[in-house]
Amino acid sequence: MRGLHTQLGSAPAAAKRQAVHGPREIRFPGAYRATDPVLPLSKLNEAVEMAAVYPLLYVLENSMREVVRRMMHAAFGDNWWDTQLTSGRLRNVHKTAADRRVNEKAWHQRRGSHPIDYVDLVDLGDIITGKRSTFFPALMDDVEWFRTFMKELAPSRNVVCHMNPLQKHNVDAVKLSLHRWQAIVQAAGAAIPSA
Repeated sequence: MRGLHTQLGSAPAAAKRQAVHGPREIRFPGAYRATDPVLPLSKLNEAVEMAAVYPLLYVLENSMREVVRRMMHAAFGDNWWDTQLTSGRLRNVHKTAADRRVNEKAWHQRRGSHPIDYVDLVDLGDIITGKRSTFFPALMDDVEWFRTFMKELAPSRNVVCHMNPLQKHNVDAVKLSLHRWQAIVQAAGAAIPSA
């Protein structure tokens, strides 16, 4: 996770002041230990290997979520979620989040305070491509490149997040995707509003 700097435990105010001035690093404390009486050793070894991939996907997807939230808020105001996701695929993104919020409310903790926390990586891509004038060229130049980026990333994200292993070349591709996304965010700089 090269390119991130330590900020764990820092004051929330400092995090709010920071837009995209410099990267932050996260480090994971100690190793979690688990045993299982029925899983073969190969499956337990896969768990260890995939435990190194999940944080990369977590950082990438949540970074994308934060960029979308900030840029949409800056462009369309506080009610952007309800006013801008009203047609085509974006209507489906809005509906997905609303359905999940209702369905999970009765039996599970909230995912977050904003509806965007209830959508998946592919939905974030739909918002970015659906609101093209908000994200292109301010965030990146090439819509088709971004579509390909998302198309290549989504299967690996889904495999890991549905508790299955990735092959080494796909793990390497996830690392490269995170690096590419971080480069986009860093290059965009001031185009991404502060939180």
